[in-house]
Amino acid sequence: MVLPVEAYAAGLARIANMNQTQLRIAALVALAWGIVAAPGSARAGWGDVPSSVQITNVSVTPRDAATATVTFDLAWSDSWRHEVNHDAVWVFFKVRRAGSDAWQPVRLAANTTLNPRGYGQADGSTPLEVIVPGGDDGFLGLLVRTTDCGQGNVRAQRVTALWDIAADRVAPQAIDVAIRGFAIEMVYVPEAAFHLGSGGLEWYRFYRSTDGSQNTLPYRVTDSGPIPTGRQPGRLWARKAAQPEDGGLIPASFPNGYAAIYCMKKQVTFGQYADFLNTLPPAAATARCPDRRFLASGRHPEAAYAAADPGQTIPGGISWADEAAFLAWAGLRPITELEFEKIARGPMQAGWDVGDGWDHPSYWTVQELGGGWNINEGERTVTVANASGRRFKGTHGRGTPALPADWPQADAVGAGIRGGFGQYGLPSCRLRMATIDAGRTGSYGMRGARTAPREAAE
Repeated sequence: MVLPVEAYAAGLARIANMNQTQLRIAALVALAWGIVAAPGSARAGWGDVPSSVQITNVSVTPRDAATATVTFDLAWSDSWRHEVNHDAVWVFFKVRRAGSDAWQPVRLAANTTLNPRGYGQADGSTPLEVIVPGGDDGFLGLLVRTTDCGQGNVRAQRVTALWDIAADRVAPQAIDVAIRGFAIEMVYVPEAAFHLGSGGLEWYRFYRSTDGSQNTLPYRVTDSGPIPTGRQPGRLWARKAAQPEDGGLIPASFPNGYAAIYCMKKQVTFGQYADFLNTLPPAAATARCPDRRFLASGRHPEAAYAAADPGQTIPGGISWADEAAFLAWAGLRPITELEFEKIARGPMQAGWDVGDGWDHPSYWTVQELGGGWNINEGERTVTVANASGRRFKGTHGRGTPALPADWPQADAVGAGIRGGFGQYGLPSCRLRMATIDAGRTGSYGMRGARTAPREAAE
């Protein structure tokens, strides 16, 4: 089907001051809401639509002296891909060696980032592409997306990946392991300039400082470089509390939202968190299990935590330390508050999202971001309101619950709350970005991300 992009863009031109690139992106994504999102599929504010992804039939077989083949089936619903963005699934594995009770992350082998050798699928499956992020904190999982543009359900059989047994010091003749596969739905948010602040009157909002006579002019992020902060003209500043350093700098290492990322489609779900608990040693699992909504049976290492509603996002009762540990274990990272605003607003001219606060869906089709009937009152992000937050470099977790040194640690200093009900749901509302909440009392969720390799744009 050919999308009437130019016609739709012409209509948008009458209501927003956008350049041609912004218009085309806006048209495609807006049309995607009507064409890609099938009846009943989830969107922001629809907290009762569970995650659909399933990974099954995971097995491992020897291949050569350096690698083994991991095979699995993968399925998920309401997938889409068009020329602006797409959804994907982040897949990763844990193994437990014979005679051991410890689950360890699997390091993958890949000769290239996009569609490396040894990665494939059975005939008759939905055609897929594979991205294996590399680098010092890479090779811990693969991003799977559809090859062709379109929308629908994905069914793929006998998908293969390569385990780097040499790196994990496993001999080919000694591959006697239990293996588990995990899958998390993601959304590709492409590289793009965007605005911080809407031009409205949201609490503690960002704005571009001028001569002191105004506090609503949006600040435009145009690259991944450092952002000067303060009351001086042209710098990023914020109303009242939750302000960055006056006369300071958000360093270029801080994920400021311009670069492309794969963001979790939903916040962490009960089922995902139970999977996490089931790979931890008994004492660690007990410490990380927040309440009776996770029931354990059996004995370690075969103990099984189960959730009554595995596909539903967790409506609070889990701390920053709990969910950050989950993200590190999954090979992901937290998102920053600047990324949150870009994920919500997209590249459109600031001002379209100044409303009543009740429904502010993500421009990129990230679900349950804020407002509406969101079952969560908000979500945790890394803040620029203090030095601990600004030290965040976007390092990804290494497949274990240990938090990287640049993340806000268990005391939650450097983390704050974005999104939620009512006015909290406005993309530019920062009322709780100075809130330090290290406990399990808040009704806050969390979602993670991976910085997208440049090959993701191909």
